[in-house]
Amino acid sequence: AVVSTQSGHYGRDNIIPQIPIYKLLEKYNNVSEVEHKTYDATYLRRFEITELPRYLVLSIKRFTENRFFVEKNPTIVNFPVSFDMAEYIDPVVSDKYSSTEYNLLANICHDGKATDGTYSVHLNLTSAGLWFDVQDLHVTKLQPQMITLSESYIQIYERGDVSTYKQQENKME
Repeated sequence: AVVSTQSGHYGRDNIIPQIPIYKLLEKYNNVSEVEHKTYDATYLRRFEITELPRYLVLSIKRFTENRFFVEKNPTIVNFPVSFDMAEYIDPVVSDKYSSTEYNLLANICHDGKATDGTYSVHLNLTSAGLWFDVQDLHVTKLQPQMITLSESYIQIYERGDVSTYKQQENKME
């Protein structure tokens, strides 16, 4: 995505960096190696998902701090409202579950600068199929397409086979 300047021209300084969430999840495929440094050594680590939790909480590192200031990473993380974890886990693990798909329940965002920004949350009312933007006491209806344009900070997904909405439907039958 490119953000235009006031004059209407596009420039390299106005490009907002983007990364797909799948690229961030590659760290957990038990194949990719991540360099890890300690005070006396550097070594490579691999991460593996061995179980699928009912709720998957993803925290996106937005802030870095050093001795002088706090800096915010403005990168937009492109994410779907539902995705399949099957490609990030061993087939033996995925066979334990009737579903490896996760559905977004909440998306916590940070807008503004690192030192004086605001937080809001996008909540999915799954029983009605509606999304809401909540900031302090202000609650407004939100179009699902707007969710993916935010600077996500924390995302909460629910595994598809244990969906609260599906459980409510089954009780009604």
